[in-house]
Amino acid sequence: MNGRVASRDQSRALDAAAERTGVPTSMLMGVAGFQVGRLASTILKEGSAPRGRVAVLAGRGSNGGDGLVAARHLATWGSEVRCLVLTTGHEEAASRPDLARSAAASGAAVRTVSAGDPKIQASADWVLAEVDLVIDSLLGTGAVGAPRGEVATLIRRINRSSAVVLAVDLPSGLDADSGVAEGDCVRADHTLMLGAARLGCEQLAARHWVGRLWLADIGIPRSCYLECGLEPTSALGPDPV
Repeated sequence: MNGRVASRDQSRALDAAAERTGVPTSMLMGVAGFQVGRLASTILKEGSAPRGRVAVLAGRGSNGGDGLVAARHLATWGSEVRCLVLTTGHEEAASRPDLARSAAASGAAVRTVSAGDPKIQASADWVLAEVDLVIDSLLGTGAVGAPRGEVATLIRRINRSSAVVLAVDLPSGLDADSGVAEGDCVRADHTLMLGAARLGCEQLAARHWVGRLWLADIGIPRSCYLECGLEPTSALGPDPV
């Protein structure tokens, strides 16, 4: 019988299968970011700030791209959005510069921080100042080992914030398979798993970090799930798990 939750390797295989089927990562990211934005908007409406101030912390990979797409939607829907984007320091390898531009064009304030930037603390203070909701899209399911450098610094800063925290796919710093945090890890109030439930998020060890779990479809074809030994998701989402 096919599995309900995806391991790190299955998550990678699922994305690769979708690509071979003709559904590129950029298309999945567009839907994923919309789902993140929808849940973020719902969380804001349930609180005291229906539109609210939102901070998006975006990493270098697809997870960061999901956060930036969410930022674009939230800014369009009327929230005040600030984005902090981590880059490698090389323009050609920067984290989703096209998505960062789109977010800025929609009204979000975007600042980039490259590796070794001495202003990382000041940038973290800027993006997290007086926000109602933080979207953690720093690290995705492919991350292995304890976070280092600027990522670890930002995780610690997120955890000092009093804002509600929404993690994309899994809290940054949490192992995608074991659910163990080997070092710094975001303490999320909500975690939105995209496309498939994540094995690590459902481990007993992860309960301290993930908060309330949600699942949302992102348009991966049914055949891809079956190829990877997974049950196709029935969560149009975001749906609570």
